[in-house]
Amino acid sequence: MASPTNTEAIKAALAAQPNDIPPDVTFALLQESRDRPAVIAILFIASFVSVVMALRCYARLSLSGKFGLDDWLAFGAMLPFIAFVVLSIVLIHLGSGRHFAYIQYVMTDPVRSKTEVLDFWAHLIYTTCLLVGRLSGLAFYARIADRHRKLTWAIRITAITMIALYIPQMALIIFHCIPVTAYWPYTFEANYADYTCIQWGLVYVTNSVISLLCDLALFTIPAFIIKKLKVATTDKIKLAGIMMPGLIVIAISSARMYLVIVGQWNADQSWSYNPLLTIEVAEIGSTLVALSVPALKPFFGKVFAFLDSTFVSTSGTRNNNTAGGTGQPKDVRLESLEASEDGKLSSAIRVRHSYNVVRDERAGGRESGDGWLGSRLADDGHDETPRDHSIRSERSEEPIFGRAV
Repeated sequence: MASPTNTEAIKAALAAQPNDIPPDVTFALLQESRDRPAVIAILFIASFVSVVMALRCYARLSLSGKFGLDDWLAFGAMLPFIAFVVLSIVLIHLGSGRHFAYIQYVMTDPVRSKTEVLDFWAHLIYTTCLLVGRLSGLAFYARIADRHRKLTWAIRITAITMIALYIPQMALIIFHCIPVTAYWPYTFEANYADYTCIQWGLVYVTNSVISLLCDLALFTIPAFIIKKLKVATTDKIKLAGIMMPGLIVIAISSARMYLVIVGQWNADQSWSYNPLLTIEVAEIGSTLVALSVPALKPFFGKVFAFLDSTFVSTSGTRNNNTAGGTGQPKDVRLESLEASEDGKLSSAIRVRHSYNVVRDERAGGRESGDGWLGSRLADDGHDETPRDHSIRSERSEEPIFGRAV
């Protein structure tokens, strides 16, 4: 299909409105376009995210044999993500990211109205997709922290808060005009006087601030876990590389806010629309990728090799990291983060490169998680069962607590 942003359309518009178009709005200006780079970037991001999610699906189903709530939510977010990618490309194709003069003088009224409606639906989908992706992350954190009471409550409160903030975000988009409409008419349009509307920039900046706060809350949780660990600083840094790629998401979310501000309060406001759509696709994609990193461990064993041979106890010894004291690393996994008397999360960090189900033998073999990061956080030190790591299984010298089977 031929793009409506072609040379013929521009020539026709200039010929039809010789007295209405300002002298500084030239043919060359109207021809300028950043559509192609934006579409390429969006397709690249979408393809990369799809590959990562496919690998996550394979790892969870084939290697773990289980599909948790966090996985269902992550893959549920892929549906609106794909829809948003398609709508973004359509909006770019229609000319939404061209110079503002193009939208005013070249774009026809039906096409302009269509872009307004598509933008309306695209950002409802965008907001929903981000919420589902974040809830996926919270479900993952809840799974690995199911025995740490305070952290579990913090995760629940964060989830409730995110859902509560989602309501005003959606309301701002839906009720941006009175009477309610999907249109967001420009000041030069004939139907502008028919509606009383909030500035789109004000709506988007407000939603961007809320989105940034949600990202900060989401990715503060792994920071809390890492901070509480009694391990060497170098090990914390390495673990942060796995659990905290969400810092990239926060940076992208901040970039979106900047583009929204530029788009609203710049005379050529639509010129930043293509980068804005690209950043929004990247924001959703990076959220899904960041929360999928732990599940990809089997595919990047060498990258995470340091975890396969790491056992750090509160005393700093490494003897339990070897099978039978032979000095050979055990096949262990990040399995247990326990609360000591001073409230610090300590005990062993165990990492296993397989997706075996972890069981707590003292709890009768209750399953405790199915990812390589199947962490168990003690219930704030209130577990009545003694946490004596010198207790060992009759079948091996490995501590009974959380022995991987």
